[in-house]
Amino acid sequence: MMSRRSPRIRARFAATVHIAGVEHTLVCHTRDISAEGCFLDTAEMIAPGVGLSLALMDNERGEVVQVDGVVARCLPGGVNGIGRGVGVRLTAPPPGWQLMVQRYQQSRSETEPGIVPTVRLAILVVGEEDQRRGALALYVRSGWDVRFATDVETAEEAMAAVDLDAIIAEYDLDDARALEVLQAARRLQPDARRFVRSGLRNKRVPDDADVIEGVIDRDAGLEALVEALSAAFGTERAVR
Repeated sequence: MMSRRSPRIRARFAATVHIAGVEHTLVCHTRDISAEGCFLDTAEMIAPGVGLSLALMDNERGEVVQVDGVVARCLPGGVNGIGRGVGVRLTAPPPGWQLMVQRYQQSRSETEPGIVPTVRLAILVVGEEDQRRGALALYVRSGWDVRFATDVETAEEAMAAVDLDAIIAEYDLDDARALEVLQAARRLQPDARRFVRSGLRNKRVPDDADVIEGVIDRDAGLEALVEALSAAFGTERAVR
């Protein structure tokens, strides 16, 4: 499986995709690229393990780069289709691909020195239904894989289905559901980091809440959330 922690660079290329066993050709765009693969923005549902042949247009040089790969994961569309697409692990990326990735990485570090490639984290956000858009906004802002659950039961289902890097309980510190979610996280995802995102006025961390690894001020906005998670995983990323 393609490592979600492989450094990636946001880059939007036109991509022509040939799917193994399918006659028609898919035309879409990349969302990001890395030395190991890329992420394609597409509504097409392609099962993990399916082989692909890609032809990507290098915008800077006007050249087409040909690569082969395998679908590593498929993200279904969320609200308004946000978050949908497929992650592709490349099979023996050719030198042309590696040189292109290096060139874009260097170019970005020179033009945006405050932003460096970040790790791709798998995050579970648990909160009220009306907070779902905020979770999707986190995905768009950070480039991370973000899932959303609305209660302890659906959160446990998500924790049992995929390895996660962090679980965020979107409940106030005095809301018992915050501890319930993170207690389940400690049991089902012992290696994941556990956070509560709460309003902090007149709130304090319960004395017996050793299950909480960090508290993020909800009133500070998504920037504070992205910065806290980036710091927790040893990365730096300026928020635009």
